[in-house]
Amino acid sequence: MYLPHLVEQLFIGISTGAIYAIVAIGFNLVFGTMNVLNLAHGATMMLGSYGLLLAYYLGLDNFWLAAVAGIGLAIITGLTIERVAVRPLRGHWWNTKVATLGVGLFLENLVALITAGFPKNVPRPFNPTYHELFAGIEISDVQVMLILISISVMLGMVAFLRRTPAGKAIRVLAQSPDLARSVGINVDRVTLIGFGVSGMLAGVAGILNAMTYGSTYPFVGVTLGLKGIVVLIVAGIGNMRGCLYVGLALGIAETMAIGLGGSHYRDLIAYLSMVLILLVRPHGLFGEEGRVEREV
Repeated sequence: MYLPHLVEQLFIGISTGAIYAIVAIGFNLVFGTMNVLNLAHGATMMLGSYGLLLAYYLGLDNFWLAAVAGIGLAIITGLTIERVAVRPLRGHWWNTKVATLGVGLFLENLVALITAGFPKNVPRPFNPTYHELFAGIEISDVQVMLILISISVMLGMVAFLRRTPAGKAIRVLAQSPDLARSVGINVDRVTLIGFGVSGMLAGVAGILNAMTYGSTYPFVGVTLGLKGIVVLIVAGIGNMRGCLYVGLALGIAETMAIGLGGSHYRDLIAYLSMVLILLVRPHGLFGEEGRVEREV
């Protein structure tokens, strides 16, 4: 692999890892701070991309407005999951996981039934343009946009959790629901806000992934969701910045593995690295943040 191709693979890996990071940050918001592993997060991502397509089919020709509609559908999905599968089972950790998994499977198979399970082409806001940097090395404007959006999302989430009343309430809730109630925080409302924000991140990730590959399909969230969980665990539960770093590193490692050995090494890199890292650092590379009480 000569140098220009190596650098181009590096850029592809960074843009892929940026999507993984956004997925993991969405997982982290509800799992890392509210101790709820939402296994319907992947289905929410999928609905974000299909929401964009639905807006186009209904006559909304502007990509960015259609994207807002897709993100809106993902937010509604996140809120619905909280009310249907999480709130009634609060305090029953395993039951909540099974319930969210059931909701995710239902949504994926429902969309597969409606669309006959075939991939659908997704419009892009612009045709990718490649810009030569030096020595024949090229980078596309889509890759640059993905990287910038990922960094913006991470910074936005840090600012949200540290500077807004809702974000601060989520952090208190992460320490202890009883502590949150004792200082007058409405636990149900704050949990609902957390799922809404997580749904928004899922919608963003789903649309970016569809825009990258130019298509989407009903089970696209399965692979993305699993990679997001890998990033979440390796980074450390509750660690937002760690998710960004590990997501980018995973994207780069996968892309380099594909370039050097073939696509069949892609998933091996992700899951083998997770196992090896957890053997050395059981709480992740950057350590867990946010939670002091856990359910087993």
